[in-house]
Order: sequence, then C-alpha cells, then structure tokens
Amino acid sequence: MWEDALMKRINVGAGESLLKGYLRTPQVGLCELTWNAFDEDAKRVTISIEDNEMGSLDQVVVEDDGTGMDVMTVTREFAKVGDSSKATIHGSKSNGGRPVHGRLGRGRYSAFSIGHSVTWESTVAAGTKFESVCVHGNGDDLQCFDVEATPTPLYERSGTRVAITRITEAAQKAFDSPQAIKNRLTTEFALHLERFDDFEIVFLGTSIDAASVIESREVLDVDLPTGIQGSAKLTVIEWKLTNVERRLYLCDAAGTVLNETYMRLQAPGIQLSAYLMWDGFLENALILESEEAHDDDDAPDVDRVVNAGRAKLREHIAFLNRRREIATVEKWKAEGIYPYADTDEANTTGVATATREAFEYVALAASRSVDEAKSRTTKKLALALLKETFESDPERLFPLLREVTNLPASRIDELQAILDRSSLSSLIQTGHRVGSRIDFLNGLDEILHERSTRSRMRERTQLHRLLANETWVFGEEWATTGDDERLSKVLEKFKKFIQDDNEPPVEIADERKAGSSEPLREDGRIAIPDLVLGRKMQISENEFKFLVVELKRPNHDLTDADVAQIRSYADAITNDERLNTPGVEWTFVLVGNDMKRTVDHARQQPMFPFGVIQLSPYRIEVRRWSELIADANHRMRFVQDSLNYQSSHLDGMQSLRNTYATYLPKQENELSSEDAVEEN
Repeated sequence: MWEDALMKRINVGAGESLLKGYLRTPQVGLCELTWNAFDEDAKRVTISIEDNEMGSLDQVVVEDDGTGMDVMTVTREFAKVGDSSKATIHGSKSNGGRPVHGRLGRGRYSAFSIGHSVTWESTVAAGTKFESVCVHGNGDDLQCFDVEATPTPLYERSGTRVAITRITEAAQKAFDSPQAIKNRLTTEFALHLERFDDFEIVFLGTSIDAASVIESREVLDVDLPTGIQGSAKLTVIEWKLTNVERRLYLCDAAGTVLNETYMRLQAPGIQLSAYLMWDGFLENALILESEEAHDDDDAPDVDRVVNAGRAKLREHIAFLNRRREIATVEKWKAEGIYPYADTDEANTTGVATATREAFEYVALAASRSVDEAKSRTTKKLALALLKETFESDPERLFPLLREVTNLPASRIDELQAILDRSSLSSLIQTGHRVGSRIDFLNGLDEILHERSTRSRMRERTQLHRLLANETWVFGEEWATTGDDERLSKVLEKFKKFIQDDNEPPVEIADERKAGSSEPLREDGRIAIPDLVLGRKMQISENEFKFLVVELKRPNHDLTDADVAQIRSYADAITNDERLNTPGVEWTFVLVGNDMKRTVDHARQQPMFPFGVIQLSPYRIEVRRWSELIADANHRMRFVQDSLNYQSSHLDGMQSLRNTYATYLPKQENELSSEDAVEEN
C-alpha cells in the first residue's frame, strides 16, 4: 500500500533507560492511549482484541474518531519527550475546547507495556481531503520511530488506530481478567464521562457506563495547609465494583485529571476512588513523580496539598466504615446470625473492645462473601467460625480469607498489615490467653474446694486430664511444653516407687491418651489412679529442664512417707541411662489439698525458697493447690488489671465446661438416676 510512500526515521532525543522508565502497566497503557484520543476530541474510543489460532492474545487495537495526526504533527511530537504542544494549545484546551490531559509527550510509550510492536495509523482532514500517516515503533529500540506518509488516505474520516502486537506477558495476564481493566478505565474516566456526554469508551464491545456502578458520591471541602492559596475539593466515589485500584487522581478545579498517585490508606471492603481538585496542580505537571508526598512545612505546595487531601480522605473512610459497620451489624443482628450477644456490649473496656472492633473490621471486609450464602444457618456458621478463628489464632485467619472470600491479595495483606502494625493480634491473643487462664483458675478452685462441686467430681480421672493441658499452672516457663516420649517411658518404668500396694495403678498423663478408655477395676468400676505428669523444656542448646508432677488423691493429707516416696522416685528417674546426661535440670512437684504439720515445716527451711525441700541434685517442691492457684493468679494480676478482665467462679466453671466438658461431671439437673447412684 505504501510502496511510493514518503518514508522517514525519527530519532528521539532521550536515552533508552529514560524511555524504558515510561513503560508502566498494560492498564496504564490503555488509559494513556484513551487519554490521547480524548485530547484529540474523539467522540468514541474503541478497545478490541484479537486472538491467534492457539487462543492466545495476538493483537490489541485502540481506535478513535478524533482529529488525527499528519506527518508534520508526528514528526514534531514523536521526536521529543518531556514536552508537548498540548501544554500550550488554547490555554490547555483541545481544538474542540476540551481540557487537555497530556502535557509531557510520553504517554505513547505506555503502549509498549502492552506489546513490543506498536503501529499508529492516523488520518487527518486537510481541507476537503484526508491525509494519512503510519508510524511504527519497536519496543526493542525505543529511540527510533519509522514514519510513512501514505499516498492515499487510509480512511475517509479522521481518527487514529493503534495496533499493538507481540503482546507482553503482563498484558496476556491482564486480559485474562478483563474486568479489572474495565474497572480501571471506569474509575479513571468517571468524571470525564459524566462531564462530556459526547465522549464514549467501548471496551471489548461494551460501552463503559460509570454512572450505573456508582454506589455513592461525596464532594468534600479540603482544608489547605497554611500559606497555600486557593481552595480544594475532594470528590469520593464508592463503587459497586470489586477489586478497584485505590487511586487518588489529581485534577484541576474543573475536574480534569492531570496525574495520579496511590491513596496509601487502608479501607478493607470499600471500593472507592478519590479526585482531588486544586488549580495549583496546573502549575507543575511533573508532581509526585516518586508517588511520595512529604509532610514537611518546607515541602512543595503540591505535596502538602496531597497530604491534606489524604487526611480528608482518611476521615471520610472512617465515616464510611462506621456507616457500613452499623448497617451491616444491625442487619446481621436482625437475622440472628451476629456472633456477639447484645449483653456483650456491657463489657466495653480493655481487650473486649479491641477484640470486637477488630473482628468487625475483618468481618466487614469479608461481608460480601458472608452475605452470598442464602441460608441463614450457613451465614451464622460462617460468622461464628470467623470469630472463633479470629479470637483464637488470628494468623490462621488470612489464609482462610484468601481461600474462601473474593478479597484480592492486596486487601488481605492490608488487613494483616493493620493488625501487625497496631499489635491488635498480639493484644487479642494475649487478652484471650490471660482471660482463659483466669477463668481456668477460678474453675479449678471451684472444683477443688467447693463441697457441692467436689462431691460430684471424679477428681483424678477428670482433674488430672485438665492439668495435662494446663502446665503453666506449675510455672510460666512450662506454658508451652509438651510430652516427651523418652520421659514417658522412664516414668512408666519407675512409677512403682510411688505405687501404694492398696491403691489402683498409677497412670502416666499423656495428652495423646486423651479420650481413650479409662482403666477399669475387676468389678467394672472406673479405676481412679494417682497421676504423674511429665514435661520437657529446652532452655538453650543441649540444655533441658524436666518437670515431674505427682498428684495425690484430694482427700489424702501429704505425709513424710509421701515425701520420702517422691525422693526415691526422683533419684531413680534422674539416674536412668536414657535421661542421665549433662545439661539436664529436674523439678519434682508433690501436690495435694493439704498436708501433715511435719511436711509443712519441712517446706519452710530458711535456706530454701518456700515450698522447696531439696535443691540438689534435683529440686523437690511440696505444694498445696491453693498455693499454686494463688501464685498463678499473682503472675497474671498486672495483665488482668491492664485489660480490665473480670471473672468469677461461675465464669470459671462455665469456661471449664466449654473447654473440658469431657472431663467434668454433669450438672445436677443433668444427672441420670444411674449417675446419682454412683455419685452417692
């Protein structure tokens, strides 16, 4: 077609590395090409794609019906970068009177983020005739463009067609999710599509209708920093869309988009865009090149205005969050699926407040996925599981949100960053850990010392199981210890040292045995053994501490014989060939409800800590349950007071029933006649 064409090569006056810096993302490339069409007074911009025989993206075409370009315009504009004749045309207006977006002459380079080969075919009206020009650029050599003036016009109308081939990998991935591209076009051109009813964008065969997907729109006054002239407004649009890129568009007073930056604000679950309008942005089109705005008083005015806009936006997001929170929570309450009862609102201090507010923040982010369930039971279960996971182990929450909800990775990371930065995760975990321990101690005190409870408690078969999972009672250093297989075998070997001839066999407490059938006597009744609890803790390289606890039956007062018995037991264990190694410390604890006077006197030796009757070569302690409970309560007193956590014996018993129902007796109104006979 162009055999007789006038051919010319244009060399751009800029370095290759600088030009490569103008390559952004495929979404930005499509927006820049659309802006170019808008600046040329196009009425209609069409974005279409073509696939090859293999089903891969082969070509992207952006076509408009604007004023077009001739050879002279192409030669002038393509030969330079960092400047454009648009900046001076009619006071930043196009020939048709539209405000001009482009001023830097570099938007064309964004096309190379879509494909390595880009061809511009443009036709312009020349009197009663039309003239066409073809420009070809190669992404491998951004400093050169080949220009061909065609002998005959390509079209009998003005306009420009940009054909992009040799599609980049990033563009292939972007068009795998075309809705995200459409969202970007919608949000970036929303104000212009509304303001200019003669402008239309058709994306993959569908006209973009921004007005139909606007959830709400607010225009806010922005307080400008001291010394900055003029006025500024912030238009915030909340969308009905999903996965909207949060951008702050910088506009002149009329709403013409001049540049953009990230909001750098958290708003999980809210899809919004913001447009900051201030005439001062016209003075410098190179603002925020680094997308960083400084807060210093001596920073450029544009940076200070952007920060003022962000501050206003942050305030508005807080308002939107609260409004959504109230509406959503009230809806969940009306449906009877909200996991917090109204009575919980009375506890509005300390960790309870932080937990509930943080949960609502996360739940609102996932609210769309929750409300997608049509069944009330399903929604209630989803919120209950979310609450349970959030309160017990927040770190497990984020993989769950990634897998189950439609939240993009950026929103999940945003939620996680909020919890990490504010330490809410630690506060919640600490608060619930402390609260659970306080409740456990109150419940333990109740079942050990309250006659009505104690009379129905199979203390060793049930109580001992509780202690196997709550070793922190014996000291904070044992909070995270576990069973040791070697130690369990050694304890089994030497349990004869604490075995009374007239009592059932001693049992070694092992969490792995939880739920297994209880040992039975010959007459079929449950055997109620004494219990030995063994735990191991590594304190440094090749150094370990072992804890062995022997619990005597509750109605047995500890005697000198019991002390001698555990001493012989300790001596045998610590000399066992499997555990007799350097760097090992042993602590043996004998526990009972009460003790003989001679034993109590032995615990009060002036050279030893109270309760310790031997320190070498192993440590032996003799303790009352009441002392252990008091010590554990004291260790948590400061944190409990700081969190303002309130607990009673009733709360403690309820907590035990929720956590250890298997190991607790039935309540009086639940006892069957058989149970009653056995208890009596």
